[in-house]
This record gives sequence, structure tokens and C-alpha cells, in this order.
Amino acid sequence: MDTADTVVGIDLGTTNSLIGTVISGKLVLFRDSSNVELLPSVVGMDPAGAILVGRTARNRRWIDPAGTATSVKRLMGSETPIRVGNRELTPPQVSALILGALLDRAEQASGHRPGRAVITVPAYFDDRQREATRLAGELAGLKVERLVNEPTAAAMCYQTGGEALVLVYDFGGGTFDVSILERDEGFLEVKASHGDTHLGGDDIDLALFELVLGRTGDARSRIERDPSARARLMDAVERAKIALSTRDEVQLSEPFLAGSGDDGVHLEQLLTREELEQVVEPFVKRTLDCIDATLRDARLAASALDRVILVGGSSRIPFVSRRVGAHLERPVLMDDNVDRAVALGAAMLAGRAAGQQVADVLVDITSHTLACGAIGEDGPGTDADELIASPVIPRNTVVPVERSRTLFTMMEDQAGVEIPVVQGEGETVGDNTWLGLVRIEPLPPSPALSPVEVTFRLDLSGVLTVRAKHVPSGMDAKVTFSNSPYHLTAQRRDAQRKELEALRTVAGAPANSISPVSDSERKLAGALIARAERQLSGSPELSPEARESVQGAVGELAQCVAGGTGDVNALVDALSDALLDLA
Repeated sequence: MDTADTVVGIDLGTTNSLIGTVISGKLVLFRDSSNVELLPSVVGMDPAGAILVGRTARNRRWIDPAGTATSVKRLMGSETPIRVGNRELTPPQVSALILGALLDRAEQASGHRPGRAVITVPAYFDDRQREATRLAGELAGLKVERLVNEPTAAAMCYQTGGEALVLVYDFGGGTFDVSILERDEGFLEVKASHGDTHLGGDDIDLALFELVLGRTGDARSRIERDPSARARLMDAVERAKIALSTRDEVQLSEPFLAGSGDDGVHLEQLLTREELEQVVEPFVKRTLDCIDATLRDARLAASALDRVILVGGSSRIPFVSRRVGAHLERPVLMDDNVDRAVALGAAMLAGRAAGQQVADVLVDITSHTLACGAIGEDGPGTDADELIASPVIPRNTVVPVERSRTLFTMMEDQAGVEIPVVQGEGETVGDNTWLGLVRIEPLPPSPALSPVEVTFRLDLSGVLTVRAKHVPSGMDAKVTFSNSPYHLTAQRRDAQRKELEALRTVAGAPANSISPVSDSERKLAGALIARAERQLSGSPELSPEARESVQGAVGELAQCVAGGTGDVNALVDALSDALLDLA
């Protein structure tokens, strides 16, 4: 099989990522060696300098929180450097490492490494963020067939029967999106989308963290100064948030959170579901505002909706579904696919890209207006930012699309024209996201008010091409915009891909089984053992097999720490996995 013909669907998430495809007409999500579908979107580095991705990286957050990359998706499209171990990488490079780990799964399961992918992105991602995602795919060695909006992908995997209008509410780990879609005779058309690329479970975790930290009194400053303590506390409140979805209260217990011995800080706090709901309320209110904006854009009343579908990990909080249902006065659907729906939809679209008839024909839209700069009725401003933003492709326009607008030169024998291209809903160029310029120069002599025809073409993945033509002379210019700060030449992209591959396969990657146990590893092991013992004592309903698995992992880790040498990282991973199985 030619690996370039293998198409996979990828949900590149803030908290977790998944990969799937269609095999013989059946949807398949690839699993790791422990039979787990979700890959934590976490990247770190072990002491030998090898890259760690997923659960192993997540388990090392307490040892090296500053050198462990989490929630990378929120930084896509920015120029923020990310530290991974002793290296500084760009957001697309870190995302490429996550994609590489997903491709490893597919290769191990099928014997072939995929060469093509459909990758999902938040519906409200702008041009910079989409281009950064596309670059991440290319750095991972993929041809990115298409970028698909996440709520649209989620809707693909739900069979709605005769229900035509569906609202998808996607409340994930780092981003929020809402889309209204219409299904009709094999077509799924997006009517309107809205969202917030900095709204998700991360914000809830941080607010809950601040609530708990605020109750620690004099110990607060010690916890804040200790990166490992902050990482442990963040992990604890995240677990408490999840537990409060099924319980009325949770006891937070973190011995020796900061310091050690008689001077150690021990955290003991009770958190209730009511307190969680008070923390969650303002964030849910922001999602409801997005819902209202989407309904206005679609020119629909909530009563016109046939179904409301909730996806994304943050939707699991019972308060969220209650508030959404009450706000829309509609029943909401949330099933076992809440974490998998986006990936399943992406896999369906990957199957269609490979020629299999497994999905509806998707009719998507652009979530942001695309405009060119022009002089308003009051004449030019002092600089380009004060030009009016003249819309060419309004938001919520079906893609692919091509639209034109005619501008005019200002002066006789004007030497050239420069046309700013921007993205957003602001009234002036400066109020929007700058994409770049299209220039035609030098122009031949021509009268004032000579027409210049500007044509915007937007493809299915949101790639914009702008062509400007000076009508009297026929002179024109065409630019395909890539507004990512990491836009690379083909040579530089290939070089970065090879660098990342070398980083993934650095010599000495396996941990030394007889290396001394460091203080940080000892602290991590002790905290994890204490957590396991609390979990065992507080869960009398556990099966004998599950209890034996955790107790065995605890014993092996404790023996390694007591002996002072051994592969602590592998044993920490084993115990962490055993505890995850109890969740």
C-alpha cells in the first residue's frame, strides 16, 4: 500500500488528541499499546533528552512543570516560544510532535504510516491559527487534505433522522465553538458559527485552582513559589472537577504539597459541587452569549432547532447541560461520544477524502469576514490602519467561494496600488487581523478613478487567494495568504521536519534502569503512592482485580524508591495508568 494514499482524521485537541480512519466501511479510532484511544496533548523530555508525548509526558509534569508543554493549541498562530525540556520550540513544532505520536499509533496498527490527513480546528480559529495547524501537519510529514471546523465534524457522526436543524455546542479543554447545521438529503450545511478560542476547561481549572489556593492562608506564597507544588495542585483540582460531575463533594488531600518533613505544607480541603457550579457559571454565561450570536446570524429562534448536541470534555459537567437546556428551552443530547465525536467526524471525512461513501457532503462556512482596505467618504486617514475595511467575503458565507469588488485609483497617473487584506468584523483596517498587501506596480499612465478589480477566493480549508487587476492596463497581481508567523519555505520546512524527527529518536531515549533516583523523582513517586492509597481506601466498591493492579504498581514503585536506583519513570507511568483505569 502506498502510505500517501492512507487518509486519517485527526482531532488535535487542547487536552487530548485522537486519530482515526475508515477501514472497510467501518469507523476506527486507533489505540495505544494499553488500548487507550485518547492521547494527552502533552509534550516533555526525559533526562536522556528524548521527547515524551502523551501520558508519559503528563506524568512528568510534577518533575519538570516548566519544561512540559500543555494546552499548546491555545498558542497556535502566535510567536510564543514553548519550552520542552532544555529546548525552545514553536507551537506548530510542538503540535507536530503530538501528531507524530498519533501517526505512530496508526502505523503500529496498520503497518503503514499515513501520508494524508483531515485535521479539525475550532470553528473560530482565524487565518493565522489555521495556517499554524496546517504547518504542524506538514512538519509531521502529512499532506493536510483539509482543515475542518470541530463542531461540523462532531455533527457528522450523529444520525439525526428527519431532524433538519441541529445546534452543536462544543465546550472543550481550551476552546469553545457553537454551530448551527442543516441536514438535507445527504448534505450537511453549516448555517452559522461563533466561538471563543480562549474559553474552555483550562479556564475552569485555573479558577478552581485560585479558589483552593485562596484558602491555604499563609502557605499560599510557598505554593506559588514552588512550580512542582503548583503543578500538583492544578492536577488535583482538575481531578476534583471531574469527580464532582458524579459526586456532591470531594476531599482534596495532598500531603507535602510544598516542602518536606515537619516544615511541609499539607493540603486538606473539601470541595462541593455547588462551589464548582459557582466557578463555572461565568464561563457558561460566555458560551450562552455565543449561542445567541449564532442564532442571530442564522436568523433563527431557538424553538426552530430540532436537536441540541453537546460535545467536548467540559460539557460533561452537569451544570453545563442544565444551563444550555434551560437557556434554549430545548432538550440536549450528550452521549458516550462526547470526547470522541470530533475525531469520529474527522475519520468519516477522511474516508470520504479517500473515496469511500461514508459521510454526508459537507457544506461549510467561513467564520470571519474577509475585507480589503479602502478610502472612506471622508477621505484617507493618516495611515493604512485608518482605511475602512470593505467586506468582500462576509462571515458565514458558504465555502469554497469567490467574490469580487471594484476599487478605484485616487490620482491621475498613479504609480501603483496597494490593497490591504484583513480578517475580522472591525470597521477599519486597524480593528482587524492583518493578513497582508496586494501590490500592482508600476502602473502605466492612466486617468484618476481607474477601476481595480479585487477578487477573493477562499477554499475549503480556509486558504485565501487574492487577485487584483488594474482594468485599463490589464496588469494584475495574485497573492496566496499565509499569515502564520511561522510561514516557511519548502526547504526550511523540510529541515525542521528532520530536526523534529531526530529529536523524537534521540540516542539513549530509554531510561537507564539502574540510574539513581533523584529528589524530584522521589517526591513525584511519594505523592503518587499517597494518592493511590487514598483512592484505594476511598473506593470500597473496587473489584479485586483493579485493587490488586494498583497495589502491585504501588509496591513496585515503593521498592524502587527505597532501593535508591531503578527506572522510576516507567514505574510512575505504570501506576498512573492503573489509577486512570479506576477513574
